Amino acid sequence: MGEGSPVIIRSAKPCLDEEDRQAILRVFDSGLIADGGEVERFEAGLANLLHTPGAVAVSSGFAALHLALKGLEVGAGDEVVIPCVSTCAAMRNAVWAAGATPVYADTNRTDFNLSVESVRRAITPRTKAIIAPHHTGVVADIPSLNALGLPVIEDCAQALGGTWQGRPAGSLGAVSVFSFYATKIITSVDGGAVSSPSAPLLERVRDLRYYRHCSDDRMRFNYKMQNLEAALGCSQLKKLPRFLARRVAIASRFLEVFQTAGGDPDQSLHRTEGSVYFKLAFLLPPAARDRLLQAARRRGLPCSTEFWWVTDPVAERYPNAWRLMARIVTAPVYPALCDEEVDFAVTAFRQALEEAGPVKTEEGE
Repeated sequence: MGEGSPVIIRSAKPCLDEEDRQAILRVFDSGLIADGGEVERFEAGLANLLHTPGAVAVSSGFAALHLALKGLEVGAGDEVVIPCVSTCAAMRNAVWAAGATPVYADTNRTDFNLSVESVRRAITPRTKAIIAPHHTGVVADIPSLNALGLPVIEDCAQALGGTWQGRPAGSLGAVSVFSFYATKIITSVDGGAVSSPSAPLLERVRDLRYYRHCSDDRMRFNYKMQNLEAALGCSQLKKLPRFLARRVAIASRFLEVFQTAGGDPDQSLHRTEGSVYFKLAFLLPPAARDRLLQAARRRGLPCSTEFWWVTDPVAERYPNAWRLMARIVTAPVYPALCDEEVDFAVTAFRQALEEAGPVKTEEGE
């Protein structure tokens, strides 16, 4: 950054370098920007990371969700259980796009992933699937959701590279979906993917993603990933371990400041082993949270509440989510932050904590 230039911390930013640029230029110069071997290379790299039979690269995270539902033959008259809160409307809208009805379940008390018990209560004879995100990179308890006896779609948009008891996030459910939008763990500009332990399910998804050369009367979509995007995805995927390590290093700086201010490490949502820091998420007393948000933003640090309700916010129906929504605050830890920006952000965070007042939550709060 230039001397005297103001430090501006964005809420998210892709981590791009010369290797990424060269990967794009190589495909650009070849003229094969739509179809080509980069898509297959990207799919093979993902499948290798996930230890699954394969992956199907698609145009977006939403396309991945929609195709996963269609691959499970979810349709009109079916219900799909999803969280009552999320970071966007993609899960709910994908269920609608499949012709099914979303049914909302509560979160855990200490993170925004699905409460297994709440999901159990939401299941009816019409329930066809469960969509379980790994929110903020905190890996959800997919095995316990699997035990409910319904196909679980892992939404790994914020958890690429995470693990559960040594197994990759994205290999735990019946099918998994990913997003590679510019703000995600890795990027292909836009794009997504579907993976599964089931080779037949992957073939159904692969067939549905594009209608070219298909002359039957089956409904298909224009959901394919472009070769140019896949080239960037391949380049980014190679750097995933470095990206994740950088996120840990930045999060550690914030956590150190938080503890010095009297906070407890257990107030961070990232307590599950194998989770990744998509964003650093804390739970604070509600009044302190609101003061912290205002103080951080005045100093140029884009702390956020991150989540919003995708259904009516009924406290009696979703008590855990109601509690979390009053307490959540997130801080950016993306690897494109340079050292000067991290120093600025951590200093702003420390000053905002001082202004916010006591940040430690009371026992049982």
